[in-house]
Amino acid sequence: MEYGFPQAVADGVNVNYDVHRIRTAITEGGSTIESGLFVDKRDRRSRKVRWEQLDDDLTYDASALDRDVVAKDQIRTVLTQFRDDLFTTLFPGRTDVPKTLIFAKDDAHADDIVELCREVFGKGNDFCQKITYRTTGDTPRNLIARFRNSYDPRIAVTVDMIATGTDIKPLECVMFMRTVKSHGFFEQMKGRGVRVIDEAEMEQVNPGVRRKTHFVIVDAVGVTERDKTDSRPLDRKPSVPLAAMLDALALGNREPALLDSLGARLLRLDGRLDGPLAEQVRARPAGRAWPRSRPVCSKRWIRTPAQRRSGPGSAEHAPSEDELREAGERRAEAAAARWPATPICASCSSESRPSPSR
Repeated sequence: MEYGFPQAVADGVNVNYDVHRIRTAITEGGSTIESGLFVDKRDRRSRKVRWEQLDDDLTYDASALDRDVVAKDQIRTVLTQFRDDLFTTLFPGRTDVPKTLIFAKDDAHADDIVELCREVFGKGNDFCQKITYRTTGDTPRNLIARFRNSYDPRIAVTVDMIATGTDIKPLECVMFMRTVKSHGFFEQMKGRGVRVIDEAEMEQVNPGVRRKTHFVIVDAVGVTERDKTDSRPLDRKPSVPLAAMLDALALGNREPALLDSLGARLLRLDGRLDGPLAEQVRARPAGRAWPRSRPVCSKRWIRTPAQRRSGPGSAEHAPSEDELREAGERRAEAAAARWPATPICASCSSESRPSPSR
């Protein structure tokens, strides 16, 4: 049987993720620069700028943005929205910017993002660094090591250098300011955020933060709205409070989306529980069976009795849709039976919801 993303999250091999969408008028529909205006034309290689007056209107679509046309105000708008959402909806209660990796379209775009990132956050050079093959000053290897192991930089901007094969375990935000055409490449880029990390390593670069419970994909270009991924966030009901999910479960709701969402929310809580709160939870009836329980609905996790007898992945006993449905229903009932109608604890049942997309 395929070992997919939901099972990896349930087993603690990966962390789950949320998607936070940021939209601007230009990224949605492009814009027009009216004739007669002076625009600065930038040489791609030298980045030297010369001013030129437009004889005709210049209309461009979203795909030309930051390649043929640079709109720094648009970059500033996206980064400002990210900054404003960071400690309110994405990571409430935090005061330090989480380790963030931004994917840019090309090296020049990366330079613009770095410049405006420092401006928007009001920080110096150490706060945000470009890590590409054209990085000046320190070597890319040393910059990656600092990003992984030190407090600064908090934000790294890359094109594709860190897209594959580089582990940055403390990473909690992956921001797309470029589109991605390749399904496989997108999965690899997204995969930078799923890595788990032990408490000592996490706190080394994030003082006061012991556990990585999830990561956030910040999508400024709509890349998550295209069919490029095999895995989706397990929490499919981000606007529903945890208490409402538990009430629905107690009333007999076994909807797959509810069970997957509840499982994802409980896994996140499990990563946050510590000290007196953990003892309070475990003292309650449901707490004695407190999971790392997996969401129960993915068909890829279900094996019929015939498959279990003959071994995993047996072609001889490939399950039918009816067998998968029946096995899924049995598993859902077994998982739901562990949870009584009473809340686990007041603090947990009022746990904050993941942030909605903007």
